Amino acid sequence: MTMVDSHVLGPAVVEAVDIHHHYGDGPQRVDVLFDINMQVREGEIVIVTGPSGSGKTTLLTILGTMRRPSEGKLNLLGADTAGVVGPALDALRNRIRFLFQKRNLLSSLTALQNVIAGVSTTPLADPAWDERRARYLLGLLGLADKADSWPDELSGGQQQRVAIARVMIGLPDLIIADEPTSALDRVAGRIVVDQLRDLAMRAKCAVVLSTHDERIFDVASRRLHIEDGRCFEVPIHYH
Repeated sequence: MTMVDSHVLGPAVVEAVDIHHHYGDGPQRVDVLFDINMQVREGEIVIVTGPSGSGKTTLLTILGTMRRPSEGKLNLLGADTAGVVGPALDALRNRIRFLFQKRNLLSSLTALQNVIAGVSTTPLADPAWDERRARYLLGLLGLADKADSWPDELSGGQQQRVAIARVMIGLPDLIIADEPTSALDRVAGRIVVDQLRDLAMRAKCAVVLSTHDERIFDVASRRLHIEDGRCFEVPIHYH
């Protein structure tokens, strides 16, 4: 079992300080997150667990700047997100990749083209390199023979692996993943999380990953558990 060595971790990519979040106001106000304090550093994979409705997805969307917290401070990649707007916010988001349960592949593009789409609109775009890298990633995930297939010709698990290759191709600074192995069998799920771990360690990428799958806990540096909107660190039990 290969664990992330805390001595090789880089600076903080994510710093959340006293994050609170609620929906609505007045009598309709619903508080969902309370006093969230967490840090995720370069090269680190942090697993977030908790029951349905505990606030996991809300936290992930805040960390990914998809919504702003109601209270508290969020620093991402050294920037206080409260003061980041317009083109600067777009540039920050370009360094983050999301991997959610809904794979959101474009039905009009092949598997290969969907992967390339993960980097084609960024300053890193290089058509020849992008295609080579996309084919390499598809091969790494067991999909070399599916490069020219359309999404509706792929199983749910194969579509998820295409989505993961699309995330990986851009070499992001932060990956936020919500149940990335939920549609995968044991072998495919292991391939996926091992590649996420490799990306974290080699490219100094930070990964925040929510899951109920105890079989993949061994990839994590730490585990944070959310219950009733409150977050605390718990030991990882390997299976």
